[in-house]
Amino acid sequence: MATEQNFDIVVIGGGPAGYAAALYAGSAGLSVALVE
Repeated sequence: MATEQNFDIVVIGGGPAGYAAALYAGSAGLSVALVE
């Protein structure tokens, strides 16, 4: 069963900068996928 999800932002890398970018985008109301 395949599902499709759409995100406004995809952040590659969950280090300090990626984590901060994902938090900032999420707090701006964007849907975010963080890929480690």
